[in-house]
Amino acid sequence: MRKCGNCGSNPVPYPLSTGPDCGDPWYKIRCSAGTLWFDALAGSSYMIRSIDPLTRRIITRPATLAPKTCVSTDFHSEGMHLNETLPFSVASGNTIFLYNCTAHAPAMNCAASSACHKYAKEHAEFGACGRVGVCCEYKSGGARREYAVLVHGGGCAAYQSFVDFNGTAAEGGVGIEWVAPQEPVCRTAVDCKELVNSKCGVGPGGGVQRCFCNAGFKWDPVNGLCQPQIQRHGKDNHCKVRKKKKMLLAVVVSLGGIVSIITVIGAIFYKKHNAAKTKKNEAKTKRRTEISTTKASALSSRIFTGREIMKATNNFAPENLIGSGGFGEVFKGTFDDGTVFAIKRAKLGSTKGIDQMQNEVRILCQVNHRSLVRLLGCCMELEHPMLIYEYVSNGTLFDYLHRHSCGEFLKWHQRLKIAHQTAEGLSYLHSSAVPPIYHRDVKSSNILLDEKFDAKVSDFGLSRLVELAEENKSHIFTSAQGTLGYLDPEYYRNFQLTDKSDVYSFGVVLMELLTAQKAIDFNREEESVNLAMYGKRKMVEDKLMDVVDPLLREGASEVELETMKSLGYLAVACLDEQRQKRPSMKEVADEIEYLIKIVKGQVSKS
Repeated sequence: MRKCGNCGSNPVPYPLSTGPDCGDPWYKIRCSAGTLWFDALAGSSYMIRSIDPLTRRIITRPATLAPKTCVSTDFHSEGMHLNETLPFSVASGNTIFLYNCTAHAPAMNCAASSACHKYAKEHAEFGACGRVGVCCEYKSGGARREYAVLVHGGGCAAYQSFVDFNGTAAEGGVGIEWVAPQEPVCRTAVDCKELVNSKCGVGPGGGVQRCFCNAGFKWDPVNGLCQPQIQRHGKDNHCKVRKKKKMLLAVVVSLGGIVSIITVIGAIFYKKHNAAKTKKNEAKTKRRTEISTTKASALSSRIFTGREIMKATNNFAPENLIGSGGFGEVFKGTFDDGTVFAIKRAKLGSTKGIDQMQNEVRILCQVNHRSLVRLLGCCMELEHPMLIYEYVSNGTLFDYLHRHSCGEFLKWHQRLKIAHQTAEGLSYLHSSAVPPIYHRDVKSSNILLDEKFDAKVSDFGLSRLVELAEENKSHIFTSAQGTLGYLDPEYYRNFQLTDKSDVYSFGVVLMELLTAQKAIDFNREEESVNLAMYGKRKMVEDKLMDVVDPLLREGASEVELETMKSLGYLAVACLDEQRQKRPSMKEVADEIEYLIKIVKGQVSKS
């Protein structure tokens, strides 16, 4: 669809829309006198400072203050409240300072040593304040549509927000992110004329008509185009190519090997903090020295050379790119012995991507379970830090449930098996790992499937180890992080992370398995956009079977239909608003195992 023209000197990338004839109408922003504005609720508008179409992020400018105004006492704000029906949410990575608070602002750092107090002491705009009083800080989570910067709810009067705050230098403003758009809505073939290589039709899951890309093309939500799919290996058809592009990773590592990987990650951080070119050689020398002095028993995990990586990926050729995200990119690499690996490369200069890589290594060194991905090694010789994983060739659960271009269909017994194996992996993290681990980003796109449709939980970049000092606590206070549509509402509201937060997210996955509908889908009616809310409402109305995937219902036996209903009840239990009422992941795994036995005829349904 047509991209909007510039607003003054400011480009307007797709899908953002400044008028009725360009962009996607769901993604409205406003152009006024050459300046872009983002409109929120209560009549508030925020000037847009920058837009990044690759990370799907808008940065708004902070409000300007009159001279001699004290931000902590004279400036009062209602906070920021976004329209819940639109595909925008407050992005993660905002550091929020709340001013003139009561001493009881929940789940925030209000100590005198906090960054909030330190910032106020060091910046001139606080000169009119005398003393700052109580100020609190927290990190925004960016996980739900209805996210708001809440001020009065914390007993505070005003706020400031900073993007990518590093303790000293920071850009003022609020980062807002948008959900990747779907194909444009259409009524007739004429409506798809502007989207070349598409045709108007209804998807296999039903819903509104859209301009779906023709065979051999795929939807590009960044540019709003149907892009040709890259053909690889003469035998591969376009479906295989699509699957390969969505392949993720898996990892194997011994405890000894982890030591060397953590050493390397530490070296990478050394390099990151020595940005001057003259010190790069010193950083490389330091890394080599650390690795060479590591005990032989710590080297059972492989340290790959830069030459090996460059050769295996054909110098990171575009045809070997199989995935990308905020952390960086994933490439397919074929080594001399024919072994195929997946190589995760952090974005150059991306602190967040490297932080998540380091956290993933830290988590993976604690676990060993057949339903969790495993790590093979790393490479520290090139400019980008890299982790190397076993290549998994069958895509993600999300692909099979929500991408129908290849006509794949998961049968009921396969969906139950995937649910059970995923629950077992999460149960292991909660109950058997020492210390316990909370995943924090359970979703269908983080569940990988091998050739036998066995499931593996992946992507531990946001995961949280429960430290020894925290093990006897009922919850951990931490900023809300996760993915739109999957986030535990109690975690979002109170910043209290527990094992039941993963249970809630898994409840959404169960609903996806049952209905083949997305966690968030703006094609559904306004009150049904959120799948968790939609599924629970249908259960209350005793109409759950109406939303079960029609492909599952067709030809299903009475026993299968009964187990579908039982899985629906289990999903709703996982989605209970009160975490104390949710089952544990172990109980969830046991219940799904029982349903599998019923389907196989090993037990009768009581």
